[in-house]
Amino acid sequence: MRRWFWGAAVLTALLVLSVGTIVYQKQKLDETEALKQAAVATVVSWAGDLAGWTRLRIAELRVMAGTDAVRAGNAGQALAYLALERMRHADKPLLGLIGADGRIVFPDGTSASLKDDGAAAHEVDGGGRLYGPVTGPNGESGLVLAVPYERTDGTEGGALGSFVPLSWVHDTFYTYELAEEQTVYFLAGDAAYRLTGDGVPAEDPDVAGLIGPRDGADSGVIPHEREGGDQLIVFGSAEGTPWRLAAEVPGRLLLASAGGGIWRTVAGFAVLEAALLLMLFISQQGFASRFRDLKTRLAQMSHAARHDLLTALPNRLHLRESLNALIRSHPFSGRRLIGLVLIDLDRFKNVNDTLGHNAGDRLLTAAAGQLGLALRDGQRLYRLGGDEFVLLFEGLDDAGEGIAEAERILGCLREPIRIENHEFIVTGSAGISFYPQHASSGNELLRNADLAMYRAKKQGGGCLVCYDESMVEQTTREVRIEQHLRKAVAEGELTLVYQPIQAIGEEKSDLCAEALLRWHSKELGPVRPDLFIPIAESTGLIIEIGDWVLRQACAQLGIWRRVGLPINRVSVNLSAIQLEQPGFVDRVKAILAETGCGPDGLMLELTESSVISRMDVVVKTLGELSALGIKIALDDFGIGYSSLSVLNQLDIDVLKIDRSFIARIHDGSKDEALVKVILSIAGLLGIDSIAEGVETEEQLRMLRDMHCTHAQGYLLSKPLERAEFERYAINHRKLGWT
Repeated sequence: MRRWFWGAAVLTALLVLSVGTIVYQKQKLDETEALKQAAVATVVSWAGDLAGWTRLRIAELRVMAGTDAVRAGNAGQALAYLALERMRHADKPLLGLIGADGRIVFPDGTSASLKDDGAAAHEVDGGGRLYGPVTGPNGESGLVLAVPYERTDGTEGGALGSFVPLSWVHDTFYTYELAEEQTVYFLAGDAAYRLTGDGVPAEDPDVAGLIGPRDGADSGVIPHEREGGDQLIVFGSAEGTPWRLAAEVPGRLLLASAGGGIWRTVAGFAVLEAALLLMLFISQQGFASRFRDLKTRLAQMSHAARHDLLTALPNRLHLRESLNALIRSHPFSGRRLIGLVLIDLDRFKNVNDTLGHNAGDRLLTAAAGQLGLALRDGQRLYRLGGDEFVLLFEGLDDAGEGIAEAERILGCLREPIRIENHEFIVTGSAGISFYPQHASSGNELLRNADLAMYRAKKQGGGCLVCYDESMVEQTTREVRIEQHLRKAVAEGELTLVYQPIQAIGEEKSDLCAEALLRWHSKELGPVRPDLFIPIAESTGLIIEIGDWVLRQACAQLGIWRRVGLPINRVSVNLSAIQLEQPGFVDRVKAILAETGCGPDGLMLELTESSVISRMDVVVKTLGELSALGIKIALDDFGIGYSSLSVLNQLDIDVLKIDRSFIARIHDGSKDEALVKVILSIAGLLGIDSIAEGVETEEQLRMLRDMHCTHAQGYLLSKPLERAEFERYAINHRKLGWT
């Protein structure tokens, strides 16, 4: 009886141990497969970033290829333009022209051959081509992205290309480590290049031979034997390109040993099997610990790659993955819409500038919290970076529902936030677009929301704008204007016209002129100032253009004074950006000295909004200008902030009343009373006043009765060319009396 009992006990122990072994090995296999998939996902994210960047660079090259500087057929002019364009990009791309001989020539005179390396071109959507790797001008391996262009005379003009070193690809896209020991590769066609941060890329035929035959697979894991032991190659394809990214890691870091031979050896020996199992279990705890650490590390890397460090919100990569998943499932959504809202916090830079970046980070975190608390089912929040957030809506019945939800959430954003004894009311400029109504892809949906957001910014901020197709046309027009505006000064396309400012008091007859900028582009024709001046301000071109205007106006007044024309003063409009530039006062002094124009003959005009935005800088700068004897005019008074504190803090010499008040001064509206108030303030302060937009004798009579000192408008004269203004100055007389 006892013998049967112990026999049964041994058989039971053997059965339990055998089942436990099978379960244990199954868990290990599942864990290994999960680790493989996590590694593949990481490499695929590298490749996805490369593919997205490639599409963006091709689009940028297409814009450059459409410029007159490239299409004119003058290689020297085109290369000079490409040298300037290179400096505008953060990654300083090496740009060049590709000729019929298959060589790409760069602005510095160096070149590289696309044919000698046997680099077959890969066609991409829109006519672009991808080459590489090829040998660059300095012997470094790299890629070439190219876009063909057509000359202005209709003939084929070759292609515009950008050389990208593989070392830059390594530093930019291989952003995470799969393991402590890894080797990364770049694959193109039948070639594989081993990349390092500071070494020259080296070809590795073994890796190319392993991955090359698997042309049907976009990603995967391939076992590989090297002298150092078993290896795993994890690879992913960059969609739309012939390129793949790969990483090679030791198999021991991803794969657990199944240990099958040991189990067969100890089969039938229950006690020995138990002892060996115990020993094996103890020995494999080290491996299990390493696998757990690796799994945790991969999970942490995946989370860090997809979430913002400051706010813990999902980031741009997470948004792209979520958006692509929603679009893939859209055919099964019953024709419901996907809405994307891009929010940019208004005037956030002021917080960083005044209270510091620590306070700015706290404000961003608080704003993210307010947006997050306002979310409902089917709504997600992401942070793109800086002060930009994205709301993603799914399952919308119509566009109206998405707009209403976006406005509701923006309203929640305006709840007061207190930081360091300061209370902030945060507002956001937002743009919204819908899939598939406005876009056919996730990137297009985000771009269209971005265009709508910038339209909201231009409308003053704090509002929501829905995308429409005209925004693309407007953006294209603005890009063309910017391209041609950059060379307008050098090519002599800018001119000044002068509009008379006439004294209308009983005892005054002085004549002044306002210098107004005009642009007649050789390619675009006449361009209105309200179109090109905002672009000049947003791109910083206003600095160069503003200096040119100031120099021309001062030089012209100097000439008029020397020939004895009765012109007291010339007025020049200033941008807030000019006032904020270091050394602006010194540049004004230099221009006055260079042109021989006395400071008493110059008046600088600035708007209320430009004054309010940077009061601390403006007060100091205007004080220095006034000390030189230059007159300061506050333009468009009455339509901006109209704060009496502005007049108290600034040394203003002239108030200019906006034309919108003058237009309705005689129709019995409140504008007559407002004009009287403004003129009374000017009189009490002892400063001059200028009424803009005077077009009728009745308006002029009323302004004279209100003791306005000067008038400007079409009743007196439209803006005149220089010669016409000189004739006007010779023949001018006091209005209303002889």
